[in-house]
Amino acid sequence: MTSVLSLLDEIPVGPSMVSLGDWFFEIEKSLTDDPQGWVSAVTEIGRLSDESAWSLLSWVETAATHVVRVRSQAELRAAVFAMAIVLHSDLDRRDCSIVGSLLRRASVLAGLDFRAAIIDGCGRAGAFGESAVSLLSAVQARTPATHVESGAGGSFVFARAEPGFDVDDLARWLNGESQ
Repeated sequence: MTSVLSLLDEIPVGPSMVSLGDWFFEIEKSLTDDPQGWVSAVTEIGRLSDESAWSLLSWVETAATHVVRVRSQAELRAAVFAMAIVLHSDLDRRDCSIVGSLLRRASVLAGLDFRAAIIDGCGRAGAFGESAVSLLSAVQARTPATHVESGAGGSFVFARAEPGFDVDDLARWLNGESQ
């Protein structure tokens, strides 16, 4: 059996919400149908690698938009479960909190029970879910400043906000390079 973590290799760089590929639904199906496979895979390696954690966090970010579009409690639960797995990594909890806020906002916009999703999703993660409960229970129910909401219904999307400055110019400036 192939490790469930190999599914993360299918996530495209900078996934687009214009059309979700098979990668999105394959990961969702695996998270829903084989939660023990995810827990076992991460337990076997000790901690989720940064690369895998960023990929799965990216899936959760994409799922937040999709939850609003399809209004699915099951998909919200799968995203919460994925967050519990992500939190068994060394990623900065602030990044996880931002995506957690998107999930909570998605639940509000979709009229779904976020608390029930936390209980169900984190429960599926067993011991991994314990730290996720406290983080997800504390996230804000508004869209974080890092994102904007756009569209409605099937065209709804959480998009990353423009930083307000040129990241490449800042990097050159920090490195002492002139323009």
